[in-house]
Amino acid sequence: MTASLGWLMLESRRSPALAVTASHSIPHKSPATTPMPQPRPASAPRVPDATPAGPSAAPQIQTLHVPGSLPNEALLTFRTPEALAAFRDRASVLGLEVLGYDLKLRSARVRFRDTRGLESDLNAHADDYTHVGPNYLVRIPALPEPATQTDTANAGGREPFRSQGLDMIGAAANRSGWGQGVTVAVIDSGIAAHPSLKDAQITHIDLVNDGSAINGHGTAMASLIAGNSESVGGVAPAAKLLDIRVADTNGDSNTALLSSAIVKATDLGARVINISLGSAGSSPVLEEAVRYAQSRNVVIVAAAGNEQQTTLSMPAGMSGVLSVGAVDATGTQAYFSNSGPGLTLAAPGVGIVSGYAENKLVIGSGTSQATAITSGVVASLLARGYYGPNIIPLLTRTAKPLSGSTEAVGAGLIQLTK
Repeated sequence: MTASLGWLMLESRRSPALAVTASHSIPHKSPATTPMPQPRPASAPRVPDATPAGPSAAPQIQTLHVPGSLPNEALLTFRTPEALAAFRDRASVLGLEVLGYDLKLRSARVRFRDTRGLESDLNAHADDYTHVGPNYLVRIPALPEPATQTDTANAGGREPFRSQGLDMIGAAANRSGWGQGVTVAVIDSGIAAHPSLKDAQITHIDLVNDGSAINGHGTAMASLIAGNSESVGGVAPAAKLLDIRVADTNGDSNTALLSSAIVKATDLGARVINISLGSAGSSPVLEEAVRYAQSRNVVIVAAAGNEQQTTLSMPAGMSGVLSVGAVDATGTQAYFSNSGPGLTLAAPGVGIVSGYAENKLVIGSGTSQATAITSGVVASLLARGYYGPNIIPLLTRTAKPLSGSTEAVGAGLIQLTK
């Protein structure tokens, strides 16, 4: 297992039906009183106008080399679909390789050996462009291990939740029907077969499509959302899962792929989108994808990140996103959990039992786990008739207050409203 996986597998235990391994890896309302509105037909997101590149493209070209971005790549957005099509036709002449494009977002991901061709095109076709920027690396959140960390069975906090995490958030009841009729998109590293998911309805879409093995992180998130076994019980076992793979076997993805996945999940009927990964920076493309989902009442739940920073990963730091930090069983912020003024709330994220690839069980820590548990709560509330745009106000109002600051734990520990 590579060092890029975004949550620490702390220890293993044997289940009668499951093989278990031990490993370490370190890799960022109330109820509706009116019927739920019918989804609107999918239409192209609105790409906002921006100042054209102008006669000099040099300042925009310089932004392509910021930390956290993929080397020799750019993410471009265009004013019209016709402008995008025209660019694709001339890209090779400019020495640019089009790695992918999204017609709805009017965006293109390109690779370059040097920037001269792109700079020339920006100057020649300034009015065609709305933005030029970096394509950020998107990863399953990192989990640093401090040198003083000696109890690997309890990484991240004083007290692990293990299998008691759902008890702490008011979800200890029989949950077999929770989430019925709600589709949760898991934008992650893919979902593998697992005993805890044997009864789950899962639709698989692979946007990576490189033939690499699924690393298990997405399977773990799925089991926490919709698992239904004695070993792993998800919050919303009756929810349907839309598995959209954007991360490779190392847990790496990028802004362009994540943005397209958000739009695809929305168009395919997801009402909750779980994003247990993130990046150091944002872009208009990702922001527009998030707005597209939100305009259709989709609740996006995203991990705050595990870098011990005072800023949230993206898209967790974006407006209207339900951003989730991690706490241990005492309600203390996990040492790795990012803080920030936009943090919505906290959820169990230390010593959490989940499924994994190859029929395994693991006990892991991270804002990834906290996010998946929160997505399960959201799915359960939507299934009861709560209205998507009211979910965040409801959860912040009913969260259990904690001793940490709002930047560390948000409104408090998530609670499932009865």
